[in-house]
Amino acid sequence: MGTLLFTLLLTALVSESSCIEWSSSALKEDAAVYTCDNSDLTLSWEVSKTTGETIVDVQWFYEGRSQELIAILSHGQLNVMPSFSGRVELTANAGIVIHRVTTGEMGNYSVEVNALDENGDFVTLRRKASVIIGDGLMTTDGQLHAYQMAVAVFSNSTQQWHVVLVCGTFIYHDTPPFTLEWTTPSGQSVSSSQYKEGQFLLLLDNPVSGGSYTCRVPDSSASVACLHGNSTDVSSTVVVDDVKSRLTLLEAENRQLHADNRQLKVELDSVSTLLSQHLHDERTKQVSFHATNLKDTAPSDDDVLIPTTVHNNQGNGYNPATGKFTAPYNGTYCFMSSLCGYGSGHHIEVSLMVDGKQDLVLYTDFGSAGDYDAASLQGVVSVRAGQSVWLQADGGHNQFSTGSNANSFSGFLVSYDL
Repeated sequence: MGTLLFTLLLTALVSESSCIEWSSSALKEDAAVYTCDNSDLTLSWEVSKTTGETIVDVQWFYEGRSQELIAILSHGQLNVMPSFSGRVELTANAGIVIHRVTTGEMGNYSVEVNALDENGDFVTLRRKASVIIGDGLMTTDGQLHAYQMAVAVFSNSTQQWHVVLVCGTFIYHDTPPFTLEWTTPSGQSVSSSQYKEGQFLLLLDNPVSGGSYTCRVPDSSASVACLHGNSTDVSSTVVVDDVKSRLTLLEAENRQLHADNRQLKVELDSVSTLLSQHLHDERTKQVSFHATNLKDTAPSDDDVLIPTTVHNNQGNGYNPATGKFTAPYNGTYCFMSSLCGYGSGHHIEVSLMVDGKQDLVLYTDFGSAGDYDAASLQGVVSVRAGQSVWLQADGGHNQFSTGSNANSFSGFLVSYDL
């Protein structure tokens, strides 16, 4: 009882204790943060702590055009360095907003939180973010470039091949906070299908409609895309030839057909190899045996009947010293036995044993006259490689003929398992 109480108390103490750590909503390590020139840069770092845990100080650093301290928070007082004076605002307990950042302030920003945990031990947390500041459209050259991909692309969602239009190339590592719109030859406005490796993609519907397709940043997203004043109307146009596009689709489908055929050939070759191996095994994995001449013609109860004269033992599965057949392969086997007995007050009662379990039983009674009588059994059973099959006497009144060929035990492999 005392041990149980101590265990429960220890479990409760462990479950209630925690260590100062980053909040789940805090920027992840090496996160990419994007903002526009002369805009606000928000670095949303936050630390989770419990009662008894204390933040001693927080320091923010910038590494880009130089390596310098941005600000330090100590004893509730935020002290900002001269180069960032008047532009830094504290958010949460470890995050800051830097107002009016410029493209010259791109680089790595980091934070260091020094704290004391509930045990009074010193704890330091550090995180870093990569900040990209755009002046105009955040592409490699400040422009949009639309073009048609040379090859068609297969879409898992539509299960079709599509002609693809591309517009970019942006410097965002992740998906930008906006999407590009496309104007089709019919004047319809549609959004990009996806963003991949700095480019917005538009998968054209089949059949492809030829004509001019124009990509642009929506007016509602101009400020997010760092477009200002007269630079907000940024677009690029690509002309799609419907005939060439259909040929592009046919080429893609043809390549896929050839690839499928190659794969089918590989699979057929594999099946052919397995079939050849199977046919080879059918010819080589042949198993059969036939044995006569019982070693003991008056066995006791549960004795194994042991035919000692082997006429056939293909596969060497039968052991004339034990009377048992051991399967060399997994498969279906057929076993047979023909037994002859005589004598008043005696009978034949024998079981076919498969891996120690009774599978078949034969029984015949000689009657009071004690004349000769014969009995036979036959069974088709599944046997695993290494399992044994034998004949076993039931009861103590078996009496068999002493003739060398009067009693027999035989078997053969019908089919083996792959």
